[in-house]
Amino acid sequence: MQLFAHRGISDLAPENTMEAFKLALHQQCDGIELDVRLMSGTVVVMHDSTVNRTTNGEGFVNQFTPLTWQRLDAGDGQPPPSLRQVLELVRGVCVVNIELKSADLIHQVANEIKHAVGQLNFEWAQLCVSAFDHRLLAELKMLLPALNIAPLIASCPVSLAFLAHDMGADALHSYTETTDAQLVDDAHARGLLVRVYTVKEAEELLRLKHLGIDAAFVNDVAWARQVLNLSD
Repeated sequence: MQLFAHRGISDLAPENTMEAFKLALHQQCDGIELDVRLMSGTVVVMHDSTVNRTTNGEGFVNQFTPLTWQRLDAGDGQPPPSLRQVLELVRGVCVVNIELKSADLIHQVANEIKHAVGQLNFEWAQLCVSAFDHRLLAELKMLLPALNIAPLIASCPVSLAFLAHDMGADALHSYTETTDAQLVDDAHARGLLVRVYTVKEAEELLRLKHLGIDAAFVNDVAWARQVLNLSD
């Protein structure tokens, strides 16, 4: 089972910061998960629509200018990074999962991905884009046919993994509490990977391992690896 650092190692460092992503690489994660929004034409790493919860500032992300953005402190003494900064840090060492949090950045994200493949040592298979709004993924897939996409789901659909297969996805990202054997087996039968978010309890991690999921999003990769190793 692969382990993806959810917003970096967000149990030990401020979420979605360079510190959290550096720690993820130090822990030799299989992948890094991050969230992106658009700020003055720049794709920045931020989960919420406002900066209120995760920085010392206030306001909506899309209302900031580059100058006012640089004044923010995301908890590590630095402003929230841009997607380009994180991709330059990783440089193909592991998978990067980019979760789209708004509908206004499709073309900008496509450009960042092309730059990562062309200039930053990434293979196409090392980049995956996910979203709860599956229409955004379909649009991005049309722009970049080689891109891996993964719809996020917070429930178990009646049609199980059909929706991911139907849109040409490579993986299904499912919620831990609604991931069961039927969903996992159906996804695998359709040739899809199953990655589950966000796993915080040892018992749940072991349950999902038993189901045969392909990856778990966790807040501390070293903790999850220890849990898995102790169960072997």
